[in-house]
Amino acid sequence: MKPVIRYAIVTEPEHMPDVEALQRQVWGNMATTPLAQLVAAIHNGGVVIGAYDQDQLVGFCYGFAGYKNGEVSLCSHMMAIDPEYRDLGIGYQLKHKQRLWAIDYGYKKIIWTFDPLETRNAYLNLCKLGGTIRTYLPAYYGDLADEVNKGLPSDRFLVEWELESVRAVDAAAGKSITSERWQSYPSLVKWLQSGSFARPVIGQVLGNENEYIIPVPRYLHDMKRDQIDLAKEWRFTLRDQFQHALANGYVVTGLLRSEDPVHYYVVEKMTV
Repeated sequence: MKPVIRYAIVTEPEHMPDVEALQRQVWGNMATTPLAQLVAAIHNGGVVIGAYDQDQLVGFCYGFAGYKNGEVSLCSHMMAIDPEYRDLGIGYQLKHKQRLWAIDYGYKKIIWTFDPLETRNAYLNLCKLGGTIRTYLPAYYGDLADEVNKGLPSDRFLVEWELESVRAVDAAAGKSITSERWQSYPSLVKWLQSGSFARPVIGQVLGNENEYIIPVPRYLHDMKRDQIDLAKEWRFTLRDQFQHALANGYVVTGLLRSEDPVHYYVVEKMTV
């Protein structure tokens, strides 16, 4: 039976140890934002939103106030879901609760980072929330040793979520940001089957097309476990391709899912 999940803003210090504990459950002891930092943030423009199964914390998202280049935004630093509660739409609901809170608080934009090789996060961020990506951050956190991130350079995409854009409003209404046209876009990277996985082939040069797709492996965690060198090959191939595309005015706007051992990022030269 599907549990009934309750969402609530976490404001009391005595509830923050549960947030710390869920962080350790998901990432281990190496990547924990401590209670004192969480409490300081929520009193200075930040927010922690919890997802509860009765009184048990099963998910949360945490954001703090940010300022860069004259623009204020909410920096959504962490979101974690108890592994036993994944695939229930909790992450989607947490982000939309965060969006409504941010609009009420006066924010126009939420930003956050995620690993470009994490396609589950990519689909949520781009197609279900309506975010876009204009920035690639190589080795953003340096060398990470936690259970999820160890073994690869900590490259990240920077998601920009314009909270009252057409994309965000459509996503909030339950519309997926996808298009059948994506399947006709030329690919900037070719790939070959390599056992259970895909191996990238030399990338293509940007031409005059306004739209491209870029493949990304579907099975990152299996690949990291079984063929870490192949995962690194994908990391550096995609780093080169995305840095070049974004520097030339393209924006990452979606993720095209497929039955192949790869999915495909959608990059379009457009203003969004």
